[in-house]
Amino acid sequence: MNNSIAFPSDEQQLFQEFERKLQIIRDRVSSVAHNYHTGCYLVGRPGTSKTYTVMEELGRLERPSLCNNARMSPYGLFCLLDEHRDHVTVLDDITSVFKNEQAMEILLAALDGRPGKPRTITYKTKDKDLSVPFSGAIIAISNVPMRCDRLAHALGSRIVVLEHEPTDDELAAFIRYLAAKGFMDLTADECAEVAEFIISETRQYDLRLDLRHLTKGWQDYRQYKHGRSQTTWRDLIRTSLHKTAGEPFVPRSKQEDMERQRQRVRESVRQHPNDRHAQIEASGLKSSTFYNRLKEIQAEPQAA
Repeated sequence: MNNSIAFPSDEQQLFQEFERKLQIIRDRVSSVAHNYHTGCYLVGRPGTSKTYTVMEELGRLERPSLCNNARMSPYGLFCLLDEHRDHVTVLDDITSVFKNEQAMEILLAALDGRPGKPRTITYKTKDKDLSVPFSGAIIAISNVPMRCDRLAHALGSRIVVLEHEPTDDELAAFIRYLAAKGFMDLTADECAEVAEFIISETRQYDLRLDLRHLTKGWQDYRQYKHGRSQTTWRDLIRTSLHKTAGEPFVPRSKQEDMERQRQRVRESVRQHPNDRHAQIEASGLKSSTFYNRLKEIQAEPQAA
């Protein structure tokens, strides 16, 4: 990546730290593509360039690969590996695979053995008795950590696991770097205006930065610039940041913001009663804010 764009020293340091984390992803992809490891499980929050970096690096390495990002049955997984026996197969956010014991058993067979050498995967039912010599590799990308059970532990022992968790400040520096390059028919200054607005809005409403919002924001700006939207680009972006489209955009008091956050925590706890990680994800809040609001909710008097 070209890092020649000038930044203030503190911003440059944040950008370099984010780039260092992306380089770890690239190096893990390389370790799989060059048969040092049979697979990798990459986990991290959404919108932090996980999938883009993996696919960009696989393209640069010119290793045969494919990406699947839809629900997949165990037999569908077996057939996929059969059809692409020497490929690097990317499973992008397919949680159904990792929740299914039969699919996990197929992954165990596919990843257990010497990298680059055939590992036999069998699939036997009443009507089928199949066998595949799989010599490829698997990269799984997820927003959810690998579950804690015997199959997950067995899988984790066969592959490398990488957690990608950049800070919001690092993402903000990367966003400013991308803005300085321009986007389609937008100038660098126009991209920077959108970028700073998105950074400000996410911080004001205590949301997490997401690189997907940046591209959508630039497209909203283009639509407004081209005269194809009566709604201003700022309000288009606000609605994209999970605010109600009909809600008037007026400043809220600190107390109103905190009550809004508590309501989001209540709803996420109700939806995911036994999964703290899922609760935090569903709330859309930073972990520290989530736990602060949760503590306040737990301290509220209980109704008789």
